[in-house]
Amino acid sequence: MPAASPAGPNLDLELVDIGQLVAVDAAWPLHPGCLRAAAEGEIIEWARRQPAEVPLSVTIRLPPDAMGSADKARLGDAIATHFSLLAEAQERSVKEHFSDARRSLAVGLAILAGCLTTAFWLAADFPERPLTRIARESIGILGWVAMWKPVEMLLHDRRPILRRLRLLRRLAQASVRVVASGPR
Repeated sequence: MPAASPAGPNLDLELVDIGQLVAVDAAWPLHPGCLRAAAEGEIIEWARRQPAEVPLSVTIRLPPDAMGSADKARLGDAIATHFSLLAEAQERSVKEHFSDARRSLAVGLAILAGCLTTAFWLAADFPERPLTRIARESIGILGWVAMWKPVEMLLHDRRPILRRLRLLRRLAQASVRVVASGPR
């Protein structure tokens, strides 16, 4: 049901009632974070498949008697707020991840320096024997292994979490229209 519009990709959701999209409870009017998990997942998956450089829009089609005009405006705001809150949470997660990565890098560099210093000390102060060589090489390998996770966190793990952050920000900026269902 996603459709493309001249302005960019548009997700067209045809609903029987508002409960398919949001958790309607005593907190009406809609509150931030009210989007159902299945709906959130569907919207995120759709947005992930869209080109990154074009703005997104969502059209929600409801039966004419499903909502009043004031509730339609609140629905669009609630969806934008929902994805804004998710983006803020993801941003905190990104900051925490990079903070952990920097701490891990400092620890890894300290361990590497200690291991390489010990390996050089073994090479300089002990005769070259098989056991000395095994110890020296093992200590050097241990130092490099200590760097594995910090390097992975800084180089490889950052791309998916930053991509998700950009996607959530795009969804928070998406235009949301609520229209009466019927002929398109």
